[in-house]
Amino acid sequence: MSNLKFSGHDTFHCRQQWLLKGVELIDNKDLKGFHNLEDAILELGVGKNMVQAIQYWIRAFGLVDEDKKLTDIAKLIFSVDRGYDRYLEDEGTLWLLQYLICNIDVASIYKLIFSDFTNERISNEFDERQIINFIKVKIAESSSRETSENTLSSDFKVFIQSYFSGVRTLKSLEDDFNSPLIELNLISSISRENGVMTYKLNKENRSDFPIEIFGYCLFDLYGNNSGIQFKDIRKTLGSYFVISNEGLEIIIENLCREYSEFIFNDDAGIRQIQIKAVSEEFKLNLLQKYYRRGL
Repeated sequence: MSNLKFSGHDTFHCRQQWLLKGVELIDNKDLKGFHNLEDAILELGVGKNMVQAIQYWIRAFGLVDEDKKLTDIAKLIFSVDRGYDRYLEDEGTLWLLQYLICNIDVASIYKLIFSDFTNERISNEFDERQIINFIKVKIAESSSRETSENTLSSDFKVFIQSYFSGVRTLKSLEDDFNSPLIELNLISSISRENGVMTYKLNKENRSDFPIEIFGYCLFDLYGNNSGIQFKDIRKTLGSYFVISNEGLEIIIENLCREYSEFIFNDDAGIRQIQIKAVSEEFKLNLLQKYYRRGL
């Protein structure tokens, strides 16, 4: 583990429509994306700090590449002409975003909590102090530069706001200010003691998880691989999506039953998945099939 990244969001969690607005700004041929701050402020209708936050979140979700150009997944979801789910109304899109925020690793705290922290501990419960102490250890183990406790605390608060809204307000305010990932119900609060809130990862079977979305993420993460061990998938996708071991087996079995490109073997107690797909086109076809099912 190296090059852990923190801050950049200006203490703003990602709002419901920010990803669409950011993609549209970059896609607008008459503007220069985020290069002209004044134009960006006018186009997005927010202040300078929020403009910077939107720019940060579209990077964190993998919607722009290192050259600040829209990625294929950004075009597939948000394109004006053929975007599958521009307004994030489909739960499958939210699972895609959850995968991206963990896997892209621009906002390192997401992968650190969902994968690293939970795989090193038996309990699914945590509080801010536990997470900050854990991250400090990981920073010390890596080549990352030392990060202040205030920065880590800010990252933790933004992380929690991404998944847990606390007291619900009016629906119109939820639409404007809540993160889209809240709908996945991955995190809940369980107690407050001496002013410290304890949270829990809501690990479930998720047997109705869309298999095409899971297949896309599996192929994107591992590519053509002759033997991906179940335990590795559990530590990555299983952890990102907060799926129980039993639920993960069901999802993989359903995927392999539906698509011959995925093969699940259980030889001598070693569970492995083989991917026989031959091209990136197959990965994109999985998304196409998923979104067209609702038409």
